[in-house]
Amino acid sequence: MINKRYIPDLPEQNALSEANFLRLERLLGDMSKSHYAFQWDGKGQTPVRVRIEVEERFKFTTTLTLSKDNPDLPEPLNQVQLTLRMYHDARMAEVVTWAKGKQMSGVYPYPNEQMYQIDEKAQANVYLGEWLAHLMQHGVMAEQWQPASPQR
Repeated sequence: MINKRYIPDLPEQNALSEANFLRLERLLGDMSKSHYAFQWDGKGQTPVRVRIEVEERFKFTTTLTLSKDNPDLPEPLNQVQLTLRMYHDARMAEVVTWAKGKQMSGVYPYPNEQMYQIDEKAQANVYLGEWLAHLMQHGVMAEQWQPASPQR
């Protein structure tokens, strides 16, 4: 058995990051608000809710938290949270953390204690792209929404 080393496909990952930036730009416009809310009808009785909060704004980067609540799914599948960073000068966006964890690495050794796949970050960015595309196609801006209370 030959143990092949994982080499990230940088052109593919860059294209995905650029597409995710454009999707976020279409969804959020000029990003003048500090929070956004969307929803779509899920398969069950309760709509799926997506919240996007602007955590930090700097000249070249913006950090966002995306949260999705789907009450029709069992825990822990009913809630997903991603932290993203948008790079305005490069016009790219990537997943930085998953579920308020520590910052994701581009490549993980395999096997590892966290049970991450070797390309976990690349998979997270693909997931983000699918999520944003679905939100663009099926989501509706929600009228009533309160930001999540800060956790202490």
